[in-house]
Amino acid sequence: MYLVAVFLASVAVVLGGSLSRRVDVSVALGLGALLYGALALGGGVVGATVDAFNFSMFNVLVSLVFAMALGFLMRGRREAIASGLVAVGPRFAAFSIPAAIGLLPMPGGAYISAVVADPLYEKMGMRPVEKTFLNYWMRHIWVSVWPLYQGVILTSAILGVSVAEVAAHSWPAALAAAVGGVAVGWRAVRRVGAVGRARDLAALWPLGLVAVLSFLLPLPAAVGLTLAAFVVVYRVGVGDLAAAFKYALTPRILAIIVFSLVFSQYIRESGLSRVMADALGHLALFAVFLIPFLIGIATGVEFTFAGLAFPPLHDLLHGYSLAVGFLGGFLGVMLSPSHSCFVLTAEYYKADMRAVYKPLTKAALYSAAALALLYLALTAVAS
Repeated sequence: MYLVAVFLASVAVVLGGSLSRRVDVSVALGLGALLYGALALGGGVVGATVDAFNFSMFNVLVSLVFAMALGFLMRGRREAIASGLVAVGPRFAAFSIPAAIGLLPMPGGAYISAVVADPLYEKMGMRPVEKTFLNYWMRHIWVSVWPLYQGVILTSAILGVSVAEVAAHSWPAALAAAVGGVAVGWRAVRRVGAVGRARDLAALWPLGLVAVLSFLLPLPAAVGLTLAAFVVVYRVGVGDLAAAFKYALTPRILAIIVFSLVFSQYIRESGLSRVMADALGHLALFAVFLIPFLIGIATGVEFTFAGLAFPPLHDLLHGYSLAVGFLGGFLGVMLSPSHSCFVLTAEYYKADMRAVYKPLTKAALYSAAALALLYLALTAVAS
């Protein structure tokens, strides 16, 4: 149990630093990782650190940089995306505008979808709390499956499987999240007359191309080729491309990814995942949900639960239990008062964050119930 105690102490350093607001989560994560490595591996920490900087880390970082650059450039197409979705139907668009823009992962990205969706929400007569919930929740439903999300990329590296294999077992979490959002937001979505252009749906082609290529090619190549195609099709200038890569190379985000993978290497070499699997026994599935949930609610960052919780739970994340872990982390992050998207969306719509917790809690309960039913059905079929 020594390793478990050391891990909990390291997580306490990460969470304590992050919650204090005086230490950035990237710095806190680095300190926690180094503490764990020093106490769990002793002199072996140097070799483990060197081993962490491998081809897998290179793949993750390249994928992330290309993904963030593509997301930055696609911000200019957001109005066209909204127009195309409104053409399908205003009620459909009320849910799908934030969901579609959510396919472009970026810090505080819910602010962008809030701006785009606001005219439609106004026509529907939504109250600020309803606007905030719908935009904030639907913006994040893809965190467990979409290959551009940092958590999916990290999980692929941590578990040593492809992004497609991650999505093959995590999709119930995304479906459950969507069910929770629709179940709670449906009453606020009213029939209105809104006009869009169906041809604007073509603006979604880069996202479709990423989805297809990610199943055929290594992720860095899939995202890189899509980015290159976008640059050629829209004749992106050198200045805009430089701005996109400047955004993509944000030191804070890169540091979080690097420290997460180093922490994961320390955990792997110390054998913590085997210790936790043996210790948890019949409580394994509950722990797979609870540990990511607690880390998510404490940090409010979409992918730190994957970097912190999934390595020690490695031996428990088999089959659809991965979806349980993802939903736990997702719900924790969505309920976290320190989540930047929550704060920005509430500020934009001038909503009381405390009042938004009522629909958020309902959606979390619906999502958990939906996943429980899905998990039972899928595991019954598999057996």
